Amino acid sequence: METQLPSLSSSRQKRGLSSKESPFQSLGSPLLNVDNVPLSNGYKRERRRSARLQASNSPKRIKETVVLVDEELEVEETAAQTNKLNQCKNTRIYYPSRDDPVSVETICYSDLDCLAPQAYLSSTIMNFYIRYLQVEGLTSKATESESCNYHFFNTYFYEKLKEALGEKDIENSFAKLRRWWKRIYIFEKAYVLIPIHENLHWSLVIICIPDVEDRSGPIMLHLDSLGLHSSRSIFSNIKSFLIEEWKFLRKREVPLDLPIADTVWENLSNRIDERIVQVPQQGNDYDCGLFVLFFMKRFIEEAPDRLKKKDLARFGKKWFNPEEASSLRQSIRSLLKEKFKNANDEEQLLDLGL
Repeated sequence: METQLPSLSSSRQKRGLSSKESPFQSLGSPLLNVDNVPLSNGYKRERRRSARLQASNSPKRIKETVVLVDEELEVEETAAQTNKLNQCKNTRIYYPSRDDPVSVETICYSDLDCLAPQAYLSSTIMNFYIRYLQVEGLTSKATESESCNYHFFNTYFYEKLKEALGEKDIENSFAKLRRWWKRIYIFEKAYVLIPIHENLHWSLVIICIPDVEDRSGPIMLHLDSLGLHSSRSIFSNIKSFLIEEWKFLRKREVPLDLPIADTVWENLSNRIDERIVQVPQQGNDYDCGLFVLFFMKRFIEEAPDRLKKKDLARFGKKWFNPEEASSLRQSIRSLLKEKFKNANDEEQLLDLGL
């Protein structure tokens, strides 16, 4: 039975917040701008208050949500650093470059607001870091051929997939949807990663194509740091995606270099496995986007070239400490600040004609 948290979803819907539509604010907390608001004293008071409550001998203790604090958050900056960052606030960056054919959407300095403590991540920041993992994470991990064995969809794909599935003419709707993976053959990949956004929450699906010697079909993994999403519904949609792509590729006259046994390929629609991975859980309701990005990061660092069913044991509740995922907030913020500074320096050089 899948774990559901209706009270959390209900709470989010009542407050009208979304990690897409209202990504900068968590439940019950004001919008915070880390560059301008000194947060350390408030967080120290929160921790002291939490400690007093835990030490209380009262039979009716008040249960409070634990706020994960990044001890390394930059609260105060030198005058020179502040001036430098102020210059960046009108700068826009394109990652990995303006001319890159799959560059993420324009990133403004104000997009960093969603990286403030207790804020929800926006699609813009999610897509930046997903692209960062593609460009720099995979490159540092392995050879070019191994890096090409991954395909990452951005945060908008799953919603478009559901729209296509809702059309009466599925074949025609998928023909239009196929531009999302133009010239990419999904079944030749080792892994396909799809971020899922539903009910104001993020989770992750990883499609794994085992080695031909395994004589296994694709394995769909669902990783959810709150157990909030319906795995059954998501698996159904992703399976429909794989089956429609399978039907399309079988019509091709040119054979593909597939890592799938012929006997499996001929009956693929009945050979797709579904697995819910019991991953580490977040201790709040606003770090779901960070957990999805951390799942991706750790997976591409540790997954074998091709997944075998026995490899699933390495991804479980003790896979990593939840605080590691939450700390990714400050890492991404620092990374983006550096890129804004570099982009600002380049603009100044261009203005000087250098």
